[in-house]
Amino acid sequence: MPTKVDKQKITWKDVVRDALLELGGQGHLSEINKIVEDHPKTKTNPTWQDTIRRVIRQYKIFEPVPPERSGIYKLVEEVLIEPKSQSFTEKPEIDHGIAQGMLVTIGRIYGYETYAPPRDQTIRKFQNKPLRDYVTVSDCTDIFKGPNLTKIREIDALWFDEDDYGLFPVYAFEVEETTKVKSGLDRLLKIPRRFPTRFFVIGPSTKEKDLFGQYIKQTPFRDFRDRFLFKLYEELEELYNVALIHNDRREQFGVIERGR
Repeated sequence: MPTKVDKQKITWKDVVRDALLELGGQGHLSEINKIVEDHPKTKTNPTWQDTIRRVIRQYKIFEPVPPERSGIYKLVEEVLIEPKSQSFTEKPEIDHGIAQGMLVTIGRIYGYETYAPPRDQTIRKFQNKPLRDYVTVSDCTDIFKGPNLTKIREIDALWFDEDDYGLFPVYAFEVEETTKVKSGLDRLLKIPRRFPTRFFVIGPSTKEKDLFGQYIKQTPFRDFRDRFLFKLYEELEELYNVALIHNDRREQFGVIERGR
């Protein structure tokens, strides 16, 4: 699933990738900074060096070179995946991973950077591939520094956009069954208020939808109910399969996706 970059919107990820390519695929942070210092994006970001340091730790395509804290990073090719149509199985232990796989795949199709919890990336699979093959962000620590980081890192799927200072969360998704709807709502609300994030709870049936409707009227969720949405598995399945078809048709037609 190749990602196309709109030349009118170059991201910090693009800037760092280009710098590493200029360095032969590997280089020290100071060498990257030296190449980047005259880039137009540094003119609108007075703390651009801090942004570079964050970016190179966040994206999966940048890997540190041992020993620890060497300051050297290498460029790793993204795994290109051709996702296929998908349905739910009505087996909870399988469907949770399917929902996460659909969410991060849709996010990439729509041009967002995507994240799933580290443990889920390892133990959960989507279409016979580990979930880690579908995400683009490996570490969100620098985005959510603070006491709520541990819970935020366990949110089932996150989509990020980027501004002059780096990544910020646009959409957050919790995939929950009946007994865990409230826990999912709690985790979503840990995302700092300064981010304009839209919160989704995804569930298999109207039982979860009814519980969501009850909780959203209670404290503390009711104060933020305009940011919350509930969607059924069947709605997610429809969106996923339609997004795949549209993406294929767009590429066949030759229309390049605009930047995020």
